[in-house]
Amino acid sequence: MRKTYLLRLDGNDLGQILDGLRVREQSWRKTADYFRSGYNPDDSFVIEECNGEHEANEIALFYARIIRNLERQRDEQRTSDCELYLQGKADGQDNLIQRILANWNYLQRLGSVALHQRLLELRDEICDD
Repeated sequence: MRKTYLLRLDGNDLGQILDGLRVREQSWRKTADYFRSGYNPDDSFVIEECNGEHEANEIALFYARIIRNLERQRDEQRTSDCELYLQGKADGQDNLIQRILANWNYLQRLGSVALHQRLLELRDEICDD
């Protein structure tokens, strides 16, 4: 089973990571081109070590997939009005607990469906402006 990680990065750090991944993708694309044509038009370029064009293309596609995934996640976050605290951050969890305690008397009177809805609303209100 594949494990998924949630990482928090400064925008500049993410940009540096994307730049590095693009360089690696381009290197593998050039390697595939070399195996396809037998010609290296760039004297400063060093062919990557692999079994041939197919493997070089597969590795280039691997890097391209990572780049697309990171760019998609970055772009999705750019469109949100605020950053949710609740993604494992202790201050966000403390903030939610404080909101629940402040609304405790009201929350106790709600039915289960209404209580669930209100808790979701409290969670969604925790933003970094």
